[in-house]
Amino acid sequence: MLVVEDSPLYSPEFFADDDPWAYLAALRENDPVSVHRRDDGYEFYALTRYADVYAAYVDHQRLSSAYGTMIDGSYLPQKDSASGRMLIVSDQPEHSAIRKPIKTSGFSRDMLGRVGRTVRRNIRGALDGLSVGDRLDFSKVIAPELPKGVLEVLFGIGAEDANHLLEATRTMIGYRDEAYAGARPLDALVDAQLDVLEFIDDLIVKRTVDGSAEDMIGFLAQCVAEGTMPRDVAVLNGLNVAVGGNETTPHTASLTVHTIDQERDEWRKVTSGEVGPDVATQEFLRWTSTNSYVQRLTVEDFEVGGHIIPANSFVALWNMSANRDSQVFDDPDTFRIDRPENKQIAFGAGVHRCVGAPVATLEIQTFIEELADWDKAFAVIDPPRRLHSNFMLGLTELEVEVVDAKELGT
Repeated sequence: MLVVEDSPLYSPEFFADDDPWAYLAALRENDPVSVHRRDDGYEFYALTRYADVYAAYVDHQRLSSAYGTMIDGSYLPQKDSASGRMLIVSDQPEHSAIRKPIKTSGFSRDMLGRVGRTVRRNIRGALDGLSVGDRLDFSKVIAPELPKGVLEVLFGIGAEDANHLLEATRTMIGYRDEAYAGARPLDALVDAQLDVLEFIDDLIVKRTVDGSAEDMIGFLAQCVAEGTMPRDVAVLNGLNVAVGGNETTPHTASLTVHTIDQERDEWRKVTSGEVGPDVATQEFLRWTSTNSYVQRLTVEDFEVGGHIIPANSFVALWNMSANRDSQVFDDPDTFRIDRPENKQIAFGAGVHRCVGAPVATLEIQTFIEELADWDKAFAVIDPPRRLHSNFMLGLTELEVEVVDAKELGT
Protein backbone atom coordinates (compact mmCIF):
# COMPACT_ATOMS: atom_id res chain seq x y z
CA MET A 1 0.00 0.00 0.00
CA LEU A 2 1.28 3.45 -0.91
CA VAL A 3 2.37 5.58 2.06
CA VAL A 4 2.66 9.33 1.44
CA GLU A 5 4.71 11.35 3.91
CA ASP A 6 3.76 15.02 4.33
CA SER A 7 0.82 14.48 1.98
CA PRO A 8 -0.53 17.44 -0.02
CA LEU A 9 -4.06 16.33 0.91
CA TYR A 10 -3.57 18.10 4.24
CA SER A 11 -2.74 21.40 2.58
CA PRO A 12 -5.41 24.10 2.01
CA GLU A 13 -2.95 25.82 -0.33
CA PHE A 14 -2.71 22.69 -2.49
CA PHE A 15 -6.47 22.74 -3.03
CA ALA A 16 -6.51 26.46 -3.82
CA ASP A 17 -3.42 26.78 -5.99
CA ASP A 18 -2.67 23.33 -7.44
CA ASP A 19 -4.64 20.47 -9.04
CA PRO A 20 -6.08 18.12 -6.40
CA TRP A 21 -8.32 16.54 -9.06
CA ALA A 22 -5.29 15.24 -10.97
CA TYR A 23 -3.58 14.07 -7.77
CA LEU A 24 -6.65 12.13 -6.65
CA ALA A 25 -7.13 10.72 -10.15
CA ALA A 26 -3.62 9.26 -10.02
CA LEU A 27 -4.36 7.71 -6.64
CA ARG A 28 -7.66 6.31 -7.91
CA GLU A 29 -5.94 4.73 -10.89
CA ASN A 30 -2.83 3.38 -9.19
CA ASP A 31 -3.34 3.34 -5.41
CA PRO A 32 -7.06 3.57 -4.62
CA VAL A 33 -6.36 2.84 -0.94
CA SER A 34 -3.38 4.75 0.45
CA VAL A 35 -1.98 6.14 3.70
CA HIS A 36 -1.27 9.86 4.15
CA ARG A 37 0.86 11.14 6.99
CA ARG A 38 1.66 14.47 8.56
CA ASP A 39 4.71 15.52 10.57
CA ASP A 40 2.79 15.64 13.86
CA GLY A 41 1.92 11.94 13.60
CA TYR A 42 -1.58 12.32 12.19
CA GLU A 43 -2.41 9.84 9.42
CA PHE A 44 -5.43 8.72 7.48
CA TYR A 45 -6.29 6.15 4.85
CA ALA A 46 -7.60 7.71 1.63
CA LEU A 47 -10.36 5.99 -0.36
CA THR A 48 -10.63 7.34 -3.89
CA ARG A 49 -12.68 4.83 -5.91
CA TYR A 50 -16.45 5.16 -6.04
CA ALA A 51 -17.08 1.55 -4.96
CA ASP A 52 -14.77 1.85 -1.94
CA VAL A 53 -16.12 5.24 -0.89
CA TYR A 54 -19.69 3.98 -1.16
CA ALA A 55 -18.86 0.82 0.80
CA ALA A 56 -17.39 2.93 3.60
CA TYR A 57 -20.40 5.24 3.70
CA VAL A 58 -22.90 2.43 4.14
CA ASP A 59 -20.86 0.47 6.71
CA HIS A 60 -21.80 2.44 9.82
CA GLN A 61 -21.05 -0.52 12.09
CA ARG A 62 -17.31 -0.64 11.44
CA LEU A 63 -16.80 3.03 10.62
CA SER A 64 -17.72 5.65 13.18
CA SER A 65 -18.67 9.29 12.66
CA ALA A 66 -18.29 10.11 16.33
CA TYR A 67 -14.60 11.05 16.11
CA GLY A 68 -15.04 14.05 13.83
CA THR A 69 -15.69 14.37 10.11
CA MET A 70 -12.77 16.61 9.14
CA ILE A 71 -9.07 15.91 8.73
CA ASP A 72 -7.54 17.91 11.52
CA GLY A 73 -6.84 17.80 15.21
CA SER A 74 -5.13 15.25 17.46
CA TYR A 75 -3.35 12.27 15.96
CA LEU A 76 -4.97 10.20 18.72
CA PRO A 77 -8.53 8.96 18.06
CA GLN A 78 -10.67 11.07 20.36
CA LYS A 79 -14.41 11.48 20.19
CA ASP A 80 -15.70 14.85 19.05
CA SER A 81 -16.90 17.00 21.94
CA ALA A 82 -20.41 16.92 20.41
CA SER A 83 -20.37 13.18 19.79
CA GLY A 84 -23.75 11.56 20.34
CA ARG A 85 -25.42 14.96 20.58
CA MET A 86 -24.96 16.41 17.08
CA LEU A 87 -26.21 14.56 14.02
CA ILE A 88 -23.06 14.69 11.94
CA VAL A 89 -20.89 13.20 14.71
CA SER A 90 -23.27 10.56 16.03
CA ASP A 91 -23.53 6.83 15.46
CA GLN A 92 -26.54 4.57 15.89
CA PRO A 93 -28.83 4.57 17.78
CA GLU A 94 -28.30 8.24 18.73
CA HIS A 95 -28.06 9.21 15.06
CA SER A 96 -31.58 8.06 14.18
CA ALA A 97 -33.02 9.56 17.35
CA ILE A 98 -31.58 12.98 16.48
CA ARG A 99 -32.26 12.77 12.74
CA LYS A 100 -36.01 12.08 13.02
CA PRO A 101 -37.13 15.40 14.60
CA ILE A 102 -34.77 17.39 12.37
CA LYS A 103 -36.02 15.71 9.20
CA THR A 104 -39.66 15.95 10.29
CA SER A 105 -39.50 19.64 11.17
CA GLY A 106 -36.99 20.94 8.65
CA PHE A 107 -37.22 18.81 5.55
CA SER A 108 -40.85 17.76 5.19
CA ARG A 109 -42.68 18.27 1.88
CA ASP A 110 -44.46 21.32 3.28
CA MET A 111 -41.22 22.84 4.56
CA LEU A 112 -39.44 22.19 1.26
CA GLY A 113 -42.26 24.02 -0.51
CA ARG A 114 -41.86 27.04 1.76
CA VAL A 115 -38.09 26.98 1.35
CA GLY A 116 -38.35 26.72 -2.44
CA ARG A 117 -40.66 29.73 -2.69
CA THR A 118 -38.44 31.85 -0.44
CA VAL A 119 -35.21 30.89 -2.22
CA ARG A 120 -36.80 31.62 -5.61
CA ARG A 121 -37.99 35.01 -4.38
CA ASN A 122 -34.52 35.91 -3.16
CA ILE A 123 -32.72 34.72 -6.29
CA ARG A 124 -35.20 36.40 -8.63
CA GLY A 125 -35.00 39.64 -6.68
CA ALA A 126 -31.21 39.63 -6.79
CA LEU A 127 -31.09 38.91 -10.52
CA ASP A 128 -33.78 41.47 -11.34
CA GLY A 129 -31.74 44.11 -9.58
CA LEU A 130 -28.86 43.75 -12.05
CA SER A 131 -28.38 45.59 -15.33
CA VAL A 132 -26.24 44.88 -18.38
CA GLY A 133 -22.76 46.21 -17.74
CA ASP A 134 -22.84 45.71 -13.97
CA ARG A 135 -19.70 44.18 -12.50
CA LEU A 136 -19.81 42.33 -9.22
CA ASP A 137 -18.31 39.56 -7.13
CA PHE A 138 -20.89 36.81 -7.61
CA SER A 139 -19.63 34.86 -4.58
CA LYS A 140 -20.51 37.75 -2.27
CA VAL A 141 -23.50 39.39 -3.93
CA ILE A 142 -25.64 36.61 -5.42
CA ALA A 143 -24.47 33.24 -4.06
CA PRO A 144 -25.50 33.92 -0.43
CA GLU A 145 -29.10 34.46 -1.54
CA LEU A 146 -29.57 30.67 -1.81
CA PRO A 147 -28.96 29.67 1.81
CA LYS A 148 -30.35 32.95 3.13
CA GLY A 149 -33.82 31.85 2.06
CA VAL A 150 -33.35 28.50 3.80
CA LEU A 151 -32.35 30.17 7.05
CA GLU A 152 -35.29 32.55 6.91
CA VAL A 153 -37.69 29.61 6.72
CA LEU A 154 -36.05 26.92 8.89
CA PHE A 155 -34.97 29.34 11.63
CA GLY A 156 -37.89 31.76 11.36
CA ILE A 157 -35.61 34.81 11.14
CA GLY A 158 -35.34 37.91 8.97
CA ALA A 159 -32.87 38.65 6.19
CA GLU A 160 -30.53 40.64 8.46
CA ASP A 161 -30.16 37.82 10.98
CA ALA A 162 -29.79 35.31 8.15
CA ASN A 163 -26.92 37.33 6.70
CA HIS A 164 -25.28 37.47 10.13
CA LEU A 165 -25.46 33.68 10.45
CA LEU A 166 -24.08 33.26 6.94
CA GLU A 167 -21.01 35.35 7.72
CA ALA A 168 -20.30 33.45 10.93
CA THR A 169 -20.70 29.96 9.45
CA ARG A 170 -18.58 30.93 6.46
CA THR A 171 -15.77 31.81 8.86
CA MET A 172 -16.20 28.48 10.66
CA ILE A 173 -15.67 26.45 7.48
CA GLY A 174 -13.18 28.77 5.77
CA TYR A 175 -11.17 29.80 8.83
CA ARG A 176 -7.91 28.81 7.14
CA ASP A 177 -8.48 31.39 4.43
CA GLU A 178 -7.57 35.02 5.18
CA ALA A 179 -10.49 36.14 3.02
CA TYR A 180 -12.79 34.95 5.81
CA ALA A 181 -10.73 34.78 8.98
CA GLY A 182 -8.02 37.42 8.66
CA ALA A 183 -4.58 36.86 10.16
CA ARG A 184 -5.74 34.98 13.30
CA PRO A 185 -7.61 31.94 11.99
CA LEU A 186 -8.03 29.97 15.22
CA ASP A 187 -9.34 33.00 17.10
CA ALA A 188 -11.73 33.70 14.25
CA LEU A 189 -12.93 30.08 14.31
CA VAL A 190 -13.62 30.09 18.05
CA ASP A 191 -15.35 33.48 17.92
CA ALA A 192 -17.55 32.38 15.02
CA GLN A 193 -18.53 29.13 16.74
CA LEU A 194 -19.50 30.93 19.94
CA ASP A 195 -21.40 33.54 17.97
CA VAL A 196 -23.50 30.93 16.16
CA LEU A 197 -24.10 28.84 19.28
CA GLU A 198 -25.23 31.87 21.28
CA PHE A 199 -27.49 33.03 18.46
CA ILE A 200 -29.20 29.64 18.16
CA ASP A 201 -29.46 29.23 21.93
CA ASP A 202 -31.23 32.60 22.15
CA LEU A 203 -33.66 31.45 19.43
CA ILE A 204 -34.35 28.20 21.29
CA VAL A 205 -35.06 30.08 24.52
CA LYS A 206 -37.41 32.55 22.80
CA ARG A 207 -39.34 29.79 20.99
CA THR A 208 -39.60 27.76 24.18
CA VAL A 209 -41.34 30.74 25.79
CA ASP A 210 -43.63 31.80 22.93
CA GLY A 211 -44.58 28.24 21.95
CA SER A 212 -44.20 28.84 18.20
CA ALA A 213 -43.38 25.62 16.31
CA GLU A 214 -43.94 26.62 12.69
CA ASP A 215 -40.29 26.20 11.71
CA MET A 216 -37.48 23.78 12.53
CA ILE A 217 -36.05 25.79 15.41
CA GLY A 218 -39.50 26.24 16.91
CA PHE A 219 -40.15 22.50 16.68
CA LEU A 220 -36.85 21.69 18.39
CA ALA A 221 -37.62 24.29 21.06
CA GLN A 222 -40.91 22.56 21.80
CA CYS A 223 -39.04 19.26 22.08
CA VAL A 224 -36.87 20.96 24.69
CA ALA A 225 -39.92 22.32 26.51
CA GLU A 226 -41.54 18.88 26.53
CA GLY A 227 -38.35 17.22 27.78
CA THR A 228 -37.90 14.97 24.72
CA MET A 229 -34.69 16.72 23.63
CA PRO A 230 -31.97 18.29 25.79
CA ARG A 231 -31.39 21.97 25.11
CA ASP A 232 -27.73 21.46 24.17
CA VAL A 233 -28.77 18.86 21.57
CA ALA A 234 -31.24 21.31 20.04
CA VAL A 235 -28.60 24.05 19.91
CA LEU A 236 -25.88 21.82 18.48
CA ASN A 237 -28.14 20.53 15.74
CA GLY A 238 -29.27 24.01 14.86
CA LEU A 239 -25.57 24.70 14.38
CA ASN A 240 -25.23 21.49 12.35
CA VAL A 241 -28.00 22.50 9.93
CA ALA A 242 -26.80 26.09 9.65
CA VAL A 243 -23.18 25.21 8.87
CA GLY A 244 -24.02 22.30 6.58
CA GLY A 245 -26.47 24.28 4.49
CA ASN A 246 -24.92 27.73 4.52
CA GLU A 247 -21.56 26.84 3.06
CA THR A 248 -22.17 24.15 0.45
CA THR A 249 -24.76 25.78 -1.79
CA PRO A 250 -23.14 29.25 -2.16
CA HIS A 251 -19.89 27.63 -3.25
CA THR A 252 -21.78 25.26 -5.54
CA ALA A 253 -23.61 28.22 -7.07
CA SER A 254 -20.35 30.09 -7.67
CA LEU A 255 -18.73 27.02 -9.22
CA THR A 256 -21.85 26.52 -11.33
CA VAL A 257 -21.58 30.03 -12.79
CA HIS A 258 -17.88 29.48 -13.47
CA THR A 259 -18.68 26.16 -15.17
CA ILE A 260 -21.41 27.73 -17.31
CA ASP A 261 -18.94 30.38 -18.44
CA GLN A 262 -16.58 27.63 -19.61
CA GLU A 263 -19.27 25.32 -21.01
CA ARG A 264 -21.61 27.59 -22.99
CA ASP A 265 -22.56 24.88 -25.49
CA GLU A 266 -23.65 22.56 -22.70
CA TRP A 267 -25.55 25.33 -20.89
CA ARG A 268 -27.40 26.16 -24.11
CA LYS A 269 -29.06 22.74 -23.86
CA VAL A 270 -30.79 23.97 -20.70
CA THR A 271 -31.80 27.41 -21.95
CA SER A 272 -33.21 25.85 -25.11
CA GLY A 273 -35.27 23.35 -23.14
CA GLU A 274 -33.39 20.34 -24.49
CA VAL A 275 -32.22 19.37 -20.98
CA GLY A 276 -34.31 19.80 -17.85
CA PRO A 277 -32.98 21.71 -14.83
CA ASP A 278 -33.34 18.58 -12.69
CA VAL A 279 -30.95 16.61 -14.91
CA ALA A 280 -28.55 19.56 -15.15
CA THR A 281 -28.54 19.93 -11.36
CA GLN A 282 -27.24 16.40 -10.86
CA GLU A 283 -24.32 17.04 -13.21
CA PHE A 284 -23.44 20.34 -11.55
CA LEU A 285 -23.44 18.54 -8.18
CA ARG A 286 -21.19 15.79 -9.54
CA TRP A 287 -18.87 18.21 -11.31
CA THR A 288 -18.41 20.64 -8.43
CA SER A 289 -18.40 18.10 -5.53
CA THR A 290 -18.22 20.99 -3.11
CA ASN A 291 -17.84 18.83 0.00
CA SER A 292 -14.59 17.17 -1.04
CA TYR A 293 -14.46 14.39 1.60
CA VAL A 294 -15.66 13.21 5.00
CA GLN A 295 -13.61 11.44 7.65
CA ARG A 296 -14.50 8.29 9.60
CA LEU A 297 -12.75 6.14 12.22
CA THR A 298 -12.62 2.37 12.00
CA VAL A 299 -13.87 0.82 15.23
CA GLU A 300 -12.81 -2.61 14.00
CA ASP A 301 -10.74 -3.91 11.09
CA PHE A 302 -12.26 -2.83 7.78
CA GLU A 303 -11.59 -4.64 4.50
CA VAL A 304 -11.90 -2.45 1.42
CA GLY A 305 -10.35 -2.47 -2.04
CA GLY A 306 -8.35 -5.60 -1.27
CA HIS A 307 -6.74 -4.07 1.82
CA ILE A 308 -7.34 -4.35 5.56
CA ILE A 309 -7.56 -1.02 7.36
CA PRO A 310 -6.89 -1.74 11.05
CA ALA A 311 -9.17 -0.64 13.87
CA ASN A 312 -8.64 2.86 15.29
CA SER A 313 -7.60 4.29 11.92
CA PHE A 314 -8.87 7.49 10.37
CA VAL A 315 -10.34 7.02 6.89
CA ALA A 316 -11.10 9.83 4.43
CA LEU A 317 -13.85 9.18 1.91
CA TRP A 318 -13.05 11.40 -1.08
CA ASN A 319 -16.38 12.35 -2.65
CA MET A 320 -14.72 14.50 -5.30
CA SER A 321 -12.65 11.56 -6.49
CA ALA A 322 -15.53 9.08 -6.43
CA ASN A 323 -17.55 11.44 -8.61
CA ARG A 324 -14.89 11.24 -11.33
CA ASP A 325 -14.52 7.44 -11.34
CA SER A 326 -14.59 6.05 -14.89
CA GLN A 327 -15.92 2.75 -13.57
CA VAL A 328 -19.19 4.56 -12.80
CA PHE A 329 -19.27 7.63 -15.07
CA ASP A 330 -18.61 7.60 -18.81
CA ASP A 331 -16.01 10.20 -19.74
CA PRO A 332 -15.98 11.47 -16.13
CA ASP A 333 -13.62 14.39 -16.71
CA THR A 334 -16.01 15.94 -19.21
CA PHE A 335 -18.91 18.09 -18.10
CA ARG A 336 -22.03 16.58 -19.69
CA ILE A 337 -25.10 18.49 -18.63
CA ASP A 338 -27.42 15.77 -19.98
CA ARG A 339 -25.59 12.92 -18.24
CA PRO A 340 -28.08 10.04 -17.81
CA GLU A 341 -28.47 7.94 -14.65
CA ASN A 342 -26.16 10.23 -12.72
CA LYS A 343 -25.09 8.38 -9.56
CA GLN A 344 -23.16 11.25 -8.01
CA ILE A 345 -22.57 11.02 -4.25
CA ALA A 346 -21.91 14.68 -3.48
CA PHE A 347 -24.06 14.29 -0.35
CA GLY A 348 -22.71 10.91 0.76
CA ALA A 349 -24.72 7.71 1.09
CA GLY A 350 -26.36 5.43 3.65
CA VAL A 351 -27.74 6.57 7.00
CA HIS A 352 -25.30 9.47 7.05
CA ARG A 353 -26.34 10.88 3.69
CA CYS A 354 -26.69 14.60 4.33
CA VAL A 355 -30.08 15.28 5.92
CA GLY A 356 -30.18 18.56 4.02
CA ALA A 357 -29.55 16.98 0.60
CA PRO A 358 -33.15 17.55 -0.60
CA VAL A 359 -33.11 21.24 0.26
CA ALA A 360 -29.60 21.77 -1.13
CA THR A 361 -30.63 20.10 -4.38
CA LEU A 362 -33.75 22.28 -4.44
CA GLU A 363 -31.66 25.43 -3.97
CA ILE A 364 -29.34 24.60 -6.86
CA GLN A 365 -32.17 23.50 -9.17
CA THR A 366 -34.12 26.69 -8.38
CA PHE A 367 -31.02 28.75 -9.13
CA ILE A 368 -30.53 26.95 -12.46
CA GLU A 369 -34.19 27.48 -13.37
CA GLU A 370 -34.01 31.20 -12.63
CA LEU A 371 -30.69 31.59 -14.43
CA ALA A 372 -32.01 29.77 -17.52
CA ASP A 373 -35.09 32.03 -17.66
CA TRP A 374 -33.12 35.24 -17.07
CA ASP A 375 -32.70 37.51 -20.10
CA LYS A 376 -29.15 38.25 -18.99
CA ALA A 377 -26.08 36.16 -18.21
CA PHE A 378 -22.87 36.27 -16.18
CA ALA A 379 -19.55 36.48 -17.99
CA VAL A 380 -16.49 35.76 -15.82
CA ILE A 381 -14.01 38.59 -16.26
CA ASP A 382 -11.15 37.55 -13.94
CA PRO A 383 -9.73 34.20 -12.82
CA PRO A 384 -11.62 33.16 -9.69
CA ARG A 385 -9.97 32.95 -6.28
CA ARG A 386 -10.31 29.49 -4.80
CA LEU A 387 -11.01 28.84 -1.15
CA HIS A 388 -8.02 27.69 0.89
CA SER A 389 -9.57 24.53 2.26
CA ASN A 390 -9.17 20.80 1.68
CA PHE A 391 -12.69 20.16 3.01
CA MET A 392 -14.78 22.61 1.01
CA LEU A 393 -14.23 23.30 -2.67
CA GLY A 394 -15.35 26.81 -3.38
CA LEU A 395 -14.58 30.32 -4.56
CA THR A 396 -13.98 33.31 -2.33
CA GLU A 397 -14.05 35.64 -5.31
CA LEU A 398 -15.74 35.37 -8.70
CA GLU A 399 -15.72 38.63 -10.62
CA VAL A 400 -18.41 38.70 -13.29
CA GLU A 401 -20.03 41.14 -15.69
CA VAL A 402 -23.72 41.12 -16.51
CA VAL A 403 -24.28 40.78 -20.26
CA ASP A 404 -27.24 40.34 -22.56
CA ALA A 405 -27.91 36.61 -22.83
CA LYS A 406 -28.36 36.94 -26.59
CA GLU A 407 -24.76 38.15 -26.94
CA LEU A 408 -23.57 34.77 -25.66
CA GLY A 409 -26.10 32.81 -27.66
CA THR A 410 -27.91 31.67 -24.52
